[in-house]
Amino acid sequence: MALERENILTLIGSRRYHSCILTTFSFDFYFFEMKAMKWLRSCGVRNINVFIDGHYYSELMQQATGEEMQLTAGYSLYPVFQKSIFHPKIWMLFGDKEGLLIVGSGNLTNSGNGNNDEIWGAFHFDIRSTENAPIFSAAWNYLSKLSATVRGQMNEKTTQWIVEHSKWLNELPKVKPFQFSDTSQKEKVAFLFNSETSSIWKELSEHISNEKVIEITSISPFYDINGKALQELKSIFPLAEINVVLDESGLIPFAMQVSKGFTFYDWRDAGVSKVQYAKYENAKSKLHGKIIHFKTKSGREFCLFGSANVTPEGLGLAGKISNAEVSLLIQSEKGGLLNELGIKLKSGNSKKLSDFTATATKSIYEIVIKNNQFKVQLLSAELIYDELTLHSNGNYSVQFKVVFFDRQNRFLHSQKISKYEQELKIKLNAELGSFQYIQFADSADEFISNKLLVSDYFLLAKTHPNPKTEDIERIYSEIQNGELSKVLDLLHYAIIDETENEEGTSVLHKSKNTDAKREEKKEPERLYDLSSYKPIEHSAFEKNLLLSSLSLRVLDVLKFIHSKGLSTNRQDDIGVDEQEENLGNISGNEENEVKTLRNLSFALLKSERRKLISYFDNLYSNQQEILYGKNRPKIYKPTLTDLTKYLIALELILEYGGKSEKYDEQDTQHFFSYLPFVDEYDNNNVKGCCLNLIGDFLMLARTGFKEYEFDYTKKKVEELKGEALVSTIVCLLNNRWKENELHYFFSMLLNTLHYLGWKDVEDFNNNFGELKTKITYRISELKHRASGLEQNLETFYRKVCPAFKQVIKRLVDKNFDTSAVQGQIIYKSPWGYCFVHSVTKTNDFTLIRPGFLWDDDKADYMKHSQDEIYLPLKLPSFICTDL
Repeated sequence: MALERENILTLIGSRRYHSCILTTFSFDFYFFEMKAMKWLRSCGVRNINVFIDGHYYSELMQQATGEEMQLTAGYSLYPVFQKSIFHPKIWMLFGDKEGLLIVGSGNLTNSGNGNNDEIWGAFHFDIRSTENAPIFSAAWNYLSKLSATVRGQMNEKTTQWIVEHSKWLNELPKVKPFQFSDTSQKEKVAFLFNSETSSIWKELSEHISNEKVIEITSISPFYDINGKALQELKSIFPLAEINVVLDESGLIPFAMQVSKGFTFYDWRDAGVSKVQYAKYENAKSKLHGKIIHFKTKSGREFCLFGSANVTPEGLGLAGKISNAEVSLLIQSEKGGLLNELGIKLKSGNSKKLSDFTATATKSIYEIVIKNNQFKVQLLSAELIYDELTLHSNGNYSVQFKVVFFDRQNRFLHSQKISKYEQELKIKLNAELGSFQYIQFADSADEFISNKLLVSDYFLLAKTHPNPKTEDIERIYSEIQNGELSKVLDLLHYAIIDETENEEGTSVLHKSKNTDAKREEKKEPERLYDLSSYKPIEHSAFEKNLLLSSLSLRVLDVLKFIHSKGLSTNRQDDIGVDEQEENLGNISGNEENEVKTLRNLSFALLKSERRKLISYFDNLYSNQQEILYGKNRPKIYKPTLTDLTKYLIALELILEYGGKSEKYDEQDTQHFFSYLPFVDEYDNNNVKGCCLNLIGDFLMLARTGFKEYEFDYTKKKVEELKGEALVSTIVCLLNNRWKENELHYFFSMLLNTLHYLGWKDVEDFNNNFGELKTKITYRISELKHRASGLEQNLETFYRKVCPAFKQVIKRLVDKNFDTSAVQGQIIYKSPWGYCFVHSVTKTNDFTLIRPGFLWDDDKADYMKHSQDEIYLPLKLPSFICTDL
């Protein structure tokens, strides 16, 4: 073992851990999000939780920039307020069958993980090799007690989520606090911490007070000015020579009364620092490791290291309010611990205490605590749609305000609260807008609490270490790191999503396997109520639907690609003309030719396209089964899952429609198209997907959508319906419709507005401006545009929208037509908007609309029934459009 300048992140193996709990005093958002979070995510760690000193967190928020939790979101940051400071440095990672424990001195900052001279102890646990089980038990006891005091979602994330997916924690041996345990390194180790009943100092004394200690080496960046902790060491071990290593960048015991037996050294002369400074030119590292080493007459050695400085507060000396600290005490029979660490003190390098220059008289701990004392301590602020849940500690007897700040940390709004409670639930005004921080203030606008970042419950809920979503999260991480070709690998998980299966929803699978899968379905998993975070029964399943849906997670990833302006293209985009024409083979190397990526093979491109088409075929097959299958339900209302899977299809059409790649084969360049703009009606091109998938979904939506009881689920359905409205319209607009296909175009647009939009003229008018804005923005995101898009858009606004308004007005007025002619588009419930193929004098209609079954004889979407022989529809009344 040697002290090297290494980042402890490199100890974390890939795909071995799903959750972690990290503790720190100070914190650097940029370092954590750009380095630590990305590394943890790339290793498969999803459930990431950080406990931070509450006073330091408050100090950070006073200097908030608006970039906090913006570079890499999806982790929990929880402030811990104690009488003194919260100072332990623990990394504990949890996997299905193994764990990693790291205890040391470094904070979650760039300095604490690379620049400073720190010391760490790392231990690995595996269910097949349990030598380190006792130390894991001690550490888990400490962290689980800490987590038990936490409020809100963080409590669930650091307890139930971890225990459920790391069941080995329940099988760890029971250990007495502070006792020595054997380790895989054949050394004994004790997990020491300050508590209300004991302290690091008390336990250290008991462990080694009977030893004949001949030499003590104390290394610490911070000492108390009077050297009280050093004097206590001398009083317990009067015969020991005490080496004191100091760093002038910290706090030195300049007022200490130096007696015989003390020798002082500068950290720069301590061997390790010399090596590091020689290795890294112009290095500005500082000592931050904390070590007290004991050498006994018998050769046995003890080494205490961790977060505790050599101060009364750090070690927990009697008569002082101790910090929350964690240190490890190592007992080694063979000795040589300092040499293994590379620490070498030469008598010729010793100094007098008076030779050191004191650079500071107050520690950052004292300053931070003094500047961040409030009557109320805000602990968590969790946003669940339009409800904000606030947890806090303290007492306040009069009216106060909750102050909201925007992403730039500017005042946004304040809301009066008549009575203080430790748990507050606030219904938010929709006009409040986007906010990122909250704080309590009194009637005179003086702040009475610390400022806090607001966390998004649903964003954090997606970090659940459910093994079913592990592969999705792994692929998502790869996509975030630039592997955009992985997008199509996600579709499998949407296909197999059976989240709402027990509620009778559609599932994307082959119908012949449906019954077998349902029979094999095991007892439902235990779920958690959003409002109380307590276990609930499966009957409340829909409350957790937003957290457990695989298809919703896949949709999130597709939205992520769009929101970040990413492209799944691996070469420069090909122009419209190149996309839509049969270019044949191209040879030569003209400057205006599309760049070729030599590593793209025809087999790879075919494989990707097969995943894409497979999703469309599965979705279409399922829709057809519900609409026209032998076992179709009498009344079926599309579910949240159905809506999500449909939106995934729309995202894919918009992303891959018109997309082409170039590949080489036998020294000849070829074009490969994923989803071309061609005049075919299969699910392997844009037009076929629009006619089949959009047509069928709008047919399913005729009866309305499934009604949910849970408010948040209701709001999610409305949100997704709004997205479906815009994306469906843009998919239909971004297509090449021939003259004899315009009735498809018109009827699908009208049905989209009717089933996904508004059925009242006033509502339509009130929302029309916002709809146009969203359509414009969605079109601006298109990477591949079909010829005729602009003309289609103009037709939509000039002809389709006015025709739709006219119909809904006539519906309200009950102003119906009784006659129509061939070639018109009519509206009639429950068939929606249809094209009149033919009509008799007695009003027997043969209608056409995508969503009806395809008639092979007539070569059109004409069969409104699955029966082989079907009759025209007798419609005495209806509404004719002007189209």
